[in-house]
Amino acid sequence: MRLSPRSLLGRLTATFAAIAAAAILLGAWLLNRELVGTVHSIHEVTLQAMAEPLTERLRADGVRALAGLAPAQPGPAAQLAGLRSSFRYVVLTPAGEVLVASVHAQPGLPRHDLLGREEASFDVQDGGGLHLWGLSRTVQTPDGPLVLQVAQDMTSVFAVLDDVPRAVFWPLVSLLVAGAALLFLANLGIALLLLRPLRRAAAEAAAIRPGEARRIGERGIPTEVRPLIRAVNAALDRLDEAFARQRRFSQDVAHELRTPLAILTTEVDLLEDRAVAERLRRDLDGLARLVAQLLEAAEAAPRLPDRLFDLAQVCATTAQALAPAAAAAGRSITLGGEPGPVWVRGDPDALGRAVRNLLENALTHTPPGTAVELRLRASPPTVEVADRGPGIPEAQRALVFARFWRADRGRRGGAGIGLSIVSEIAALHGGAVEIRDNEGGGAVFALTLPAAPARTPQRDKRSLTGSERPM
Repeated sequence: MRLSPRSLLGRLTATFAAIAAAAILLGAWLLNRELVGTVHSIHEVTLQAMAEPLTERLRADGVRALAGLAPAQPGPAAQLAGLRSSFRYVVLTPAGEVLVASVHAQPGLPRHDLLGREEASFDVQDGGGLHLWGLSRTVQTPDGPLVLQVAQDMTSVFAVLDDVPRAVFWPLVSLLVAGAALLFLANLGIALLLLRPLRRAAAEAAAIRPGEARRIGERGIPTEVRPLIRAVNAALDRLDEAFARQRRFSQDVAHELRTPLAILTTEVDLLEDRAVAERLRRDLDGLARLVAQLLEAAEAAPRLPDRLFDLAQVCATTAQALAPAAAAAGRSITLGGEPGPVWVRGDPDALGRAVRNLLENALTHTPPGTAVELRLRASPPTVEVADRGPGIPEAQRALVFARFWRADRGRRGGAGIGLSIVSEIAALHGGAVEIRDNEGGGAVFALTLPAAPARTPQRDKRSLTGSERPM
């Protein structure tokens, strides 16, 4: 599925991705901060625990307690002063004189810059690999104030807690990334699931054909989108009502014109001047054909009956009906193509009108003394009407099916409605009409329809066998 930045799904995806990235960065920063703070707190507690026994001894005995802090003495002091110990200490006077110090107190201790403070922590690092985390405290003793400084060697194997943040940072970040990816995929799946009703509604809207009563369903549609669905359905209802009014108006006009035309035709037949009468009769025939086409356009059913019928029979019947008029005009109709039935589904009357309009259009443009060919193909079902007229330029082929469009193709009649009716009937049946050049001159109109399942009813008794014969 292609995600466009303008689509709702694309925007949701981008939003989820941005939230996931921000969550990873913020989570990693907070986690690292928490880990570093926790390790520092542990170091602080450790230093306090180490300094507290020394502080109590100094407060109780003053300078006399220093004798118990000698490295050779057993007990806690000796452990603190051990060669491999990670802890070190030093006791100073307020003036900075060292009274006692543990083994390996230097470098790093004492910190003379902290003298005079009641209590302060410090972090000493240098380029030689020294790293001390320590505490400086002023202790009130019977002999006056003394300064106790305690530190832990952070490079010792016993101070591994300081490496915990660095050790766990990237694994935890990887875990956060994996969790964010899973969350992103879950959110994307939820978004696709939530958008499924909208895609279904779009498919239902695309399947609605003109004049159909069905509308977009609201089942599963989110509450926020239902007003839009209802508005679209209401708009479709209004469009159907407007089309119905237009069809009724066209029907009324066409029916009202038929009676005056019939009267005029009768009056023209009574004229004594036959040349004038013939010219008027041709004009009246053109008007009658125009009225008939307007009525056909108005009565075109937006919902066609779904009937299975033989397209070959429809073509033969239509050709036979137009054969006398073609012969009177010095032209003929030849029928050829498939010898057997060609089954299609739809409205046989509507397709009969389409074939008739194609034949009338071809008879209008083919010169006298020539024939209009009506050919039938079975796969796919196709009706071809070929004339010997001037043909249709390729630039105009997309325009000839527009209603009321006319071009100078020699002698013409009508008002440019017949071919638009053919196009509409073809579209209602799921088919299409195409135009190509006829071999030897002229144009070929090809009406292609979807195939229907074959059936074997009793064959009709029409005399047409597939061999071309003039009608």
